[in-house]
Amino acid sequence: MLKTRVLFAFFILFNLAAYAQKSETFVVNPTKSLVKWAGKKIVGGNTEGTILVSKGSLVFSNKQLKFGEIVMDAKSINSEKAPSRLVAHLKNEDFFDVEKFPTGTFVITSVKTEKTTAQVSGKMTIKGITKDLSFPAEITYGKDVVVAKATGVKVNRTLFDVKYRSGSIFSGLGDGAIEDDFVLDITLVAENK
Repeated sequence: MLKTRVLFAFFILFNLAAYAQKSETFVVNPTKSLVKWAGKKIVGGNTEGTILVSKGSLVFSNKQLKFGEIVMDAKSINSEKAPSRLVAHLKNEDFFDVEKFPTGTFVITSVKTEKTTAQVSGKMTIKGITKDLSFPAEITYGKDVVVAKATGVKVNRTLFDVKYRSGSIFSGLGDGAIEDDFVLDITLVAENK
């Protein structure tokens, strides 16, 4: 009986060691990665721009994404098409309050993969509030570089206490209402270091 327990324990440790050896951590390259955002009024068109990725990592096992984290620089919110006063407004207390909350994060907690498409689930944190978020992504694995892309990721801003001109919270806004969802297009390039 003791021999069986010892062999079983050895088998578990061997498999854990083998799993650990197959895990690879790729470091996100901020200069090659970018998050695009878009928001819109109920009437009156879209506003779009970018937010820079500060840092991050993606963990793979057997060439499949398993876990990861990205940190976005909220102070870098920008738009080439919108007036500077609008960008300043997005950074103040009405929206993302970037002086108090300079980063936003997404932590990947699970991934279900079929070929190159993955259903990524995790925890998004904006303004210190963490909520579940899940979306499909295309993952391209390479020995030295991986690329993860997700488009059309909808985020309900009101869940993160960004309520300014939300038609679902305030009545009588008419044409001045802003949709609750904003949309992210995420491109991450990560390198095996």
